[in-house]
Amino acid sequence: MAGIVLGVIIDWVRFGRLKKNETKLTVIPTVTITIPTITAAMIPTKIPVKQLTFDEMNNSFGPCVRVPVLMFHHIQEMKDAKEKHQTSLTVIPEDFRKDMEYLKTNNYTSISLADLAAFFDQGLALPKKSVAITLDDAYEDNYSIMWPILKEYGFKATIFTPTGLVQNPDYLSWDQIKEMSNSGLVYFGNHTWSHHGSTGSPEVLEKEISLADTQLNEHGENQAKIFAYPYGNPSKSAESVLQKSGYKMAFTTVSGSTMCKGKRYELPRIRVGNASLKAYGL
Repeated sequence: MAGIVLGVIIDWVRFGRLKKNETKLTVIPTVTITIPTITAAMIPTKIPVKQLTFDEMNNSFGPCVRVPVLMFHHIQEMKDAKEKHQTSLTVIPEDFRKDMEYLKTNNYTSISLADLAAFFDQGLALPKKSVAITLDDAYEDNYSIMWPILKEYGFKATIFTPTGLVQNPDYLSWDQIKEMSNSGLVYFGNHTWSHHGSTGSPEVLEKEISLADTQLNEHGENQAKIFAYPYGNPSKSAESVLQKSGYKMAFTTVSGSTMCKGKRYELPRIRVGNASLKAYGL
């Protein structure tokens, strides 16, 4: 950037003599100030947050264990997803089956989330290659499409259920929930009453969480008290309600597979799309 020239030029009356009775002025020297050009290199950059290793997590928040908790929503054909504007939440049946086959071929053991709670609270040892399967929102295709595939492989799963949406079009019915639950393979956890996010007043959050809790209990579900945040974001207000209500764990949509007791109300999951589980680090 060119310098900005600051100067004062004193006129000696057209370079002649000073007029009578005028005071002689002192000429102030011209001063040049150069303002440097600001470049991108001169702007401080945000320092990246250091990702903690497993050992660092275990030392700070342990005990910890590595368990990939997979997250799905809809399991349906893509043509149906497009018609209902659900493509971003959909894994097609063919790919879901491939996921289950991948887990079987690579000797993964599906565990219930109650097993993870027992690891935190009782020191229960988990299988070396443990994995947990979760589905959010209790959509009807979880029964009509996902459920037959899950049964075929004998894997366990948890469906996080907004109880106020049960019995509505495109959602599970209580009879379907009972059938899946009675198999011993599918657990139904709390996802609030109306799929309410973790923001809002403590009173609203308590109503949402407690009403869903009551309805699940009335249908014999969620004895282990497990929760997933709608939209995936935790909050201190929601965590306070969950603790007061006796909840053991709460899951976010933050990506990761390290489960720590000291972070039990903000546990990570792995959102799965239409790609091989190998692409997600399994």
